[in-house]
Amino acid sequence: MRNQGLSRDTEVDDINGKRMSALTIFSMAINYMREHLMTALKNQVTDIEQSDVMFVITVPAIWSDASKQFMREAAVAVRVVLF
Repeated sequence: MRNQGLSRDTEVDDINGKRMSALTIFSMAINYMREHLMTALKNQVTDIEQSDVMFVITVPAIWSDASKQFMREAAVAVRVVLF
């Protein structure tokens, strides 16, 4: 996948050679980070809700428009807005 743009159809191989949708993998990673942050916040602020938090994901400006759209779709899949 090196030096290729990301798109909705991009797939990657795991270490065993199993192919999986890159969009699914990125969405899972974003979701994990969101859940981890919310758990850490709730340990410190008991009455905080996800609606109290604004998540911001940035991407490099040099990424192609297709790659930026890919990240938007990955974020939207877990209800995180990308700016």
